[in-house]
Order: sequence, then structure tokens, then C-alpha cells
Amino acid sequence: MSERVLREVSRTTISLLLDEPFFGHLLAGLSKEVGQEAPTLAVAVSTGSLFRLCINEHFWMEELTDEQLRRGVVKHEILHLALGHLLVAHQFRNRTLFNIAADIVVNQYVEREQLPPGAILLEQFRSFGLEPNRDVGYYYRRLMEALRQGGGPSGEPGEAGAGPGLSENSGSPSSAMERLNELLAGGSAHPELERHEHWASRQLTAAGRSNLEQAREAMIYHASQRLQERDFGKLPGQLQAFLRDIAGRNAPSTDWRRALRLFTASSSRTHLKNTIRRPSKRYGATPGIKIQRKQKLLVAIDTSGSVPDADIQRFFSEIYQIWRHGAEVLVVECDTQIKRKYPYRGITPDFIMGRGGTDFNAPLEFANQHYLPDAIIYFTDGYAALPRIESRRPVLWMITPGGLKAGEGIWDLLPGRKVKMSG
Repeated sequence: MSERVLREVSRTTISLLLDEPFFGHLLAGLSKEVGQEAPTLAVAVSTGSLFRLCINEHFWMEELTDEQLRRGVVKHEILHLALGHLLVAHQFRNRTLFNIAADIVVNQYVEREQLPPGAILLEQFRSFGLEPNRDVGYYYRRLMEALRQGGGPSGEPGEAGAGPGLSENSGSPSSAMERLNELLAGGSAHPELERHEHWASRQLTAAGRSNLEQAREAMIYHASQRLQERDFGKLPGQLQAFLRDIAGRNAPSTDWRRALRLFTASSSRTHLKNTIRRPSKRYGATPGIKIQRKQKLLVAIDTSGSVPDADIQRFFSEIYQIWRHGAEVLVVECDTQIKRKYPYRGITPDFIMGRGGTDFNAPLEFANQHYLPDAIIYFTDGYAALPRIESRRPVLWMITPGGLKAGEGIWDLLPGRKVKMSG
């Protein structure tokens, strides 16, 4: 059954890629798990600080049979992920009220015919004076104000008394309050809100939440980069502005592809690989051979006390861009000496080691005597003595926005190329 479900999900993915590629690309990038963990369909956090889509077999195959509704429910979940609702839920005291506000946000971006019956809509609370296309914090505050003014419960979830249902077009104050009380009474068990219980943001550490935020923004950035202008223009204005903001924050601060290509052109390794796509030029038969180039990089991170945490996160954002384009990366954390080293696998570590002074020599010596990379990239603020170790490999110095300025201190004496990171 699970294979059949995954085939059906793949059909929905292809349909979205053709018609609404932003949602299709994000859906394609999620791991899918079929089972009973979710009562319907839900985005959740998996081990390794990644996101996954939990699919209930019975819900997908027996209840969600209409293709338009499948697309709508998938888009609903992806929007929760794209807008970061999974990672900010812990900031709101009344979790059920937050869940209602989050659904008001995302359902504005899903076509009405793609929403299932009982969906939580902005129109249901029209009498509260809610403005369209606002963020989850705005709707949470306005709903809380309505509860206080109307004498409804404003504390923890589950304190409200149940009320009758509400038609989608009802706009009277009493009807809006009845709908809100109905949702609050159901709490996390309400059919429209129980999917949100898989947002385990309260159980995450600060480091884990930071890793997930980086992974989320990277997913959104790469999905938006695949969009053509006409596809981007079809998205709601609020979502377009959000994507531009994400793209601006996640774009590499330098044209590192060009810098890295020039930087490693004379030092990358090559190896031969058999290929059936390219016949042998000598014998005219397959398999032929193909020359592949690999880049083995040592990336040193200055973890001294003068480098703020924000710059450390910036370093790992740049490293991610390098790694995802195929480079073999060994990260070396160092202040006056090497604190630890590890192969980079696309995940920001929960913590860094160091916070002492700064000495550039240890990573250069390690590269010379042990690792022997094609090149060295050194992320630092540049405030240290000139290294006495002469590197046997090309060095690219990535200087933080608040670090050493061109022509200042040892800038001109640093051996290798210097690149100032933008803020």
C-alpha cells in the first residue's frame, strides 16, 4: 500500500511542478513517510535536522481522492513550512490560537476549490476586522484581542466552550466568536488543527532550531532559484516579498563560484571514469572514459572570541553553498590552535569550539603536513598576526563584514586572495 501511496504522491508532485513549480520543487525536496504517525497529512521534523512529509495511507487513498484537494492540502502544509510556522510555534503561549492564526495565513494562498470542507478561513472572522495577507503574529494578536473584548477564553487551549459551526460567509460578530470558540474547544484534536501537533519546536534546542532554520531557508532559496519569472509572478504578492527576502539572505555574499573556479583551476584533482554515454575515441565502442574533476578543500573557521555568532552562521551558510556544488570539504575549527576537524555533510554543528585568541598557523601547518587539500578557504575577521607558516596550497581569505578592511593592518600582507564578505 505504501508504494501505491508514494506513486500517487509523485503524480501530485509532477502536477505541481508543471502548474505551480514553487510548491512542486519544495514537495520534491521533502522526504516522504507513509504510515500512521499523522492522522492525515503533516510536515514534521526528522532526525538530522531535516523536514519530512508524513502521509496517512487511509487519509490519502480513501478520503483525499480528489486531485484538486490533494494539491490544496499539500500546498497548505508546504506553506506552513515555507513561512516558518513550524519553528516559531513555541513563541506563542496559546498554542491552539496560534494554530488557528497560522491556518488563516496559509489558506489565503490556496485556491478555495482546493481547500477541504471545514477549512479555517479569513472570511469566517471578517467581523474582527482582520486585514488580508498579514503574518501569523498579527492574526494571533487580533484573535486574542477579540477573545478578551468578547469575554471569551484567552488562556491556555481547551478552556473555551463549544459552539455551533459557522458557514464560510458568515460575518456577524457572534458567528465569528462561535467559530473561534468551536476551534478553541476542540484544541489540538480539532480535525483542522491536529496536523500541527507534529511541529516539535518546543522540544528543539536553540542550536537544533538554528539548523532547521538554515535548512528551511536553503530549501526555499533553491526552489525560488528554479522559478521562471512568469511562475514567480503568479505567486501572491506577500509570498513574493517573503521569497525575495529569503533569497537575499541566502544568496552567497560573494560570487564564490567564479572565485572558487579561478582559485582552484590549477590545483584540482582529476580522475577517469567509465561512461556508456561517450564512446571511446580510439576504438569507437563503449564504455568510453570521462575525465572528472574534484575539489578537495580545507575550510578553516576562525572561532576566536572576536568573531560574533552571527558571522559563524554566515560562514556555514557559505560553506553549504560550496559543499552542495560537489566539493569535498573538511572543516577545521580553530582559534590559537585547531579545536576540532570534521567532514562537512551539509548540517551546521550544534556548537563550535574555541573562543580564545587568533593564530592562523595551525590550519596551514595541518594542510601542509597531513590533509594536503587542493586549496584552503579561511573564514576569519582578519585580526591576528601575519602567519609564519607558508602554505603549500592556494589560500582564499574570506573576511567578515565587520572584520579587517582592504588596506588595513595585515590585509596586503596576507598570502593569497582576499575577499570581503558583504553584510
